[in-house]
Amino acid sequence: MESKDMPYLLLGALSTIREEAKKTFDELVERGKSGSGKGAKGVASADKAVKDLIDKGRKDREELLNAIGNEVSKVLDSMGAITRNDLRSLEKKLATIEKKLK
Repeated sequence: MESKDMPYLLLGALSTIREEAKKTFDELVERGKSGSGKGAKGVASADKAVKDLIDKGRKDREELLNAIGNEVSKVLDSMGAITRNDLRSLEKKLATIEKKLK
């Protein structure tokens, strides 16, 4: 994947999340209209459905962020960019050399 494709990856993921949320919302509305949402059982069922939707949203968000992070890492690696870990490794080597010189 090229860096120019990153915005499209993000838009596709957000679109998928939006579609899933709309689908769940529509299902909740239909349950309410059909009468299956009456009483304490209906409230508990709706509450569980909302919690499930929130959990799914969190999971999807984490997966999206991980995918974006992985792609950014790949792009930076392909560009030969210096990472924080590279700098830490160089600092350790430099500290070792400085100790030997003293």
